[in-house]
Amino acid sequence: MTIVKIDDLHWRYPAFVGQMNPWALEGVSLNIEKGEFFGITGPSGAGKTTICRSIMGLIPHEARVPASMVNQHLLGSVEVMGRLVGGVDSSANVAGGVPRGKFLGRPVRPPLAGMVFQDPENQFLTMSLLYEVAFGLQLLGLEPEQIDERVKDALHMVGLGHLWADAENIHPADLSGGQKQRVAIASFLAMRPNLLILDEPTSDLDPTGKSEVIATVRRLKEEHDLTVVLVEQDPEILFDFCDRIALVCNGQVDLVAEPNEFYSQFEFLDERGAYTFEVSRIAYRAGVCSENEVPKSIVEARSVLAEVAGEPSDDLVGPDSEKVIEVKDLQYQYEDGTVALFGADLVLRRGETMGLLGNNGSGKTTLAKILTGLYAPWKGECSALGEDVFQRGVRRQLPMKIGYVFQNPDHQIFTRRVYDEVAYGLNCVGVRKEDIEPRVHEALERVDLADLADEDPLFLGKGQKQRLAVAAVLAMRPEVIIVDEPTTGQDYRMVSSIMALLEELHDAGGTVLIITHDMTLVANYCQTVTVLRDGRTVFQGTSRELFSSPELLEAAQLRAPQAITLSCELRKERPDFPLLLNEREWVEALTRGS
Repeated sequence: MTIVKIDDLHWRYPAFVGQMNPWALEGVSLNIEKGEFFGITGPSGAGKTTICRSIMGLIPHEARVPASMVNQHLLGSVEVMGRLVGGVDSSANVAGGVPRGKFLGRPVRPPLAGMVFQDPENQFLTMSLLYEVAFGLQLLGLEPEQIDERVKDALHMVGLGHLWADAENIHPADLSGGQKQRVAIASFLAMRPNLLILDEPTSDLDPTGKSEVIATVRRLKEEHDLTVVLVEQDPEILFDFCDRIALVCNGQVDLVAEPNEFYSQFEFLDERGAYTFEVSRIAYRAGVCSENEVPKSIVEARSVLAEVAGEPSDDLVGPDSEKVIEVKDLQYQYEDGTVALFGADLVLRRGETMGLLGNNGSGKTTLAKILTGLYAPWKGECSALGEDVFQRGVRRQLPMKIGYVFQNPDHQIFTRRVYDEVAYGLNCVGVRKEDIEPRVHEALERVDLADLADEDPLFLGKGQKQRLAVAAVLAMRPEVIIVDEPTTGQDYRMVSSIMALLEELHDAGGTVLIITHDMTLVANYCQTVTVLRDGRTVFQGTSRELFSSPELLEAAQLRAPQAITLSCELRKERPDFPLLLNEREWVEALTRGS
């Protein structure tokens, strides 16, 4: 039975000034079967979220389109469970010589369908964790005892069962980014809809949490015969859990296939900026196999990537270089009494790129906000650029010297124009007017947003907002830049582009601290790492030292990327085998040994 049927769908978003927007979707046709776990992937801005919103009927019914223009914004149709969700009345009336049409169908509501948005804060409605998860159940008219049971079960499903006892007193805003995502997912799991749409629902979760949550969704799908649509960039998640995967690019569906066939088309995916397996990229770019034979798993890769030569070396900042940030036994307590840091230690040296790692709720963002002067430290020692962060006057000056890109870009966007957003900080610190324009244009060019300089940031996608936040900080030219989850929701090309910017800053003598759950990013770009666990530092050292210890990774709830996992597997048989951290080291070793 076909549960979702999209037929030649075209959609363009309304433009409130100037010319009409281009088509966001251009001829999408797609069938999703009942009980299927269907994946959608593709580059940023390709139309993935627009397809999801169309399935729910949020498009077109929540768009403000004049009746005289409906045919210029929507063509084709969307049906869900045999009901028309979106379409256009083909027999348009003519009033005063002006054609007037109307949108047909209506949005799909729970319990028939539910959608978890990419940004969970956009769907929080209440002031309490308990009532947030219970809200939809109350609308469904369930009895209080049944609501309590379902809320408790849903929180346990997403790994937040430990919050159940105090759920009534916890505000969703007080949770970490990853915990907020779990709450949003729990809210819909509790309602058990027939169709569940997840729009990059685990982008802020640590690696272990991501797999746990998706596995829970898969189990519920099988137990309750759900149909699941998952928008995701991670090929390992899509490969392990999906029955079929669609590639969306430039508003069109370019490919639909089962996972093995889908990821066998390496060149096709790579040309369109989609994420592929790290072992596939290594094997193909080292020239050891053809496109149709690329490995997708560690088991497949062992047979084709075992012969290497040489030992990689770390490019480390000298131990005698200046300490730009030093933290010793730092503790922090929120106003409600919650202690977020119990004894954090960190040393960041000038010219270093460090990864700050840890599971959700470990205190990473709290530490970053202390280092940038947003929070006042509580106990311990903390110095930045040689000055004591405990001093209020020092904290006031830190934002001009230490740039901070927030995990959620909405928290640092102040204006209604992209150009003005980048210029905002420059105006605040008194940069001369004649110098502001070239610095703004340079920053927007570097994040591929120059053509959107006059756009309202509210109409940007989350990935574009993140790049805008990066541009605003880069334009300030700080001595140190702290970036909190810079690659969330970005496609492979955009991740590479953002990290290239940070590498340029590092190569020019800048100092970078990256808060991330992306272990591939750490292996590619971070020379050193600091790992937090439950508010305490559990490791400080080089990336190679961290990834050479499976026990430490497991204790910190981290997961090594494929390149490192493959190295570790081969080292079990050959103790002298080098620990190769990333695609670059593997390709260099393979080509050197050929």
